[in-house]
Amino acid sequence: MRPRIRIIIKPVIRIYLVWGLGTLGFQTLGRILPEAFRAGFDYIVIVGLIACLAWMTRIYQRRIEPAIGTNTGRRLSWIGILTLIFIILCLTEGQAGLKSNIITVLSTTTLVLLACVAGHWLVIPMKRPSEFIPIGVAVALSDTFSVFSGPTRTFAENISDYYREGMTGPVPLVDFFLVKMPMPGNDYFMPVFGITDWVVVALLSAGALRFSMNDNLFSLAGSTQAQNKSRAFFPVAGIGLILSIVAARSMNLYLPALPFIVIVFLGVMAAKYPAVRKLRPEEIRAMIFVSVLIGLFMAAFAFMKIG
Repeated sequence: MRPRIRIIIKPVIRIYLVWGLGTLGFQTLGRILPEAFRAGFDYIVIVGLIACLAWMTRIYQRRIEPAIGTNTGRRLSWIGILTLIFIILCLTEGQAGLKSNIITVLSTTTLVLLACVAGHWLVIPMKRPSEFIPIGVAVALSDTFSVFSGPTRTFAENISDYYREGMTGPVPLVDFFLVKMPMPGNDYFMPVFGITDWVVVALLSAGALRFSMNDNLFSLAGSTQAQNKSRAFFPVAGIGLILSIVAARSMNLYLPALPFIVIVFLGVMAAKYPAVRKLRPEEIRAMIFVSVLIGLFMAAFAFMKIG
């Protein structure tokens, strides 16, 4: 095996191991934990496993992304191979009807790797840190529209019915694109959030890295010029994801996660890095255009429902 291939395979194995050991470890702990100590344990699982996702993303940033770089062919090869693995795993579960937590672990890890590859690809065209704001506004408004009026609302209803009825019948397509975690009292892993949420977390973290900005929660207090060399890593955007999940579960509502992710990331990064706040006229116009466009879409959908 060539040294270059071996160097890339090692971090991939580490990423699969982090998620596999993390999820199966929490599942085992949930089973042996006395009933009296289970209150609130699902939140510990969620925070702990999002920390695992952060670690996996860090491994990707340091060990895999530098090997891909701006080589489009190489990136497309990664996307192709990961997509093939993901399809095989989905067919095993969906067509063969084989429900297995091991398959869920493998498919979720593959999805996260795809999210990292895609998220880091999307930041390549970025030229200035201020572009975070129009990008953030666009994804947050799009997610809000999709959850309250668009396709995500229908997907959420379908997936809720599927799990409420004991996972009987055909698996909804959207189920394959959800990040699942072991929740106490359930034999199988349960969906917690959509993979697009982690694509945006990876994108924002990759953008921060691109502009030599530190988005690591564990070293935010340092100088704006200091490089992020802390071994512990948790992206600021991940805090927004946790807040969205806690809010949704506490109120028993399906809430869009991307506004939480974007608000936390932009709030922290704009406060620490003035370059993020220096919007150009064309960026302001782009934000206004996107806001108006999505507002019109929401109004049109609301009018059609009333009609």
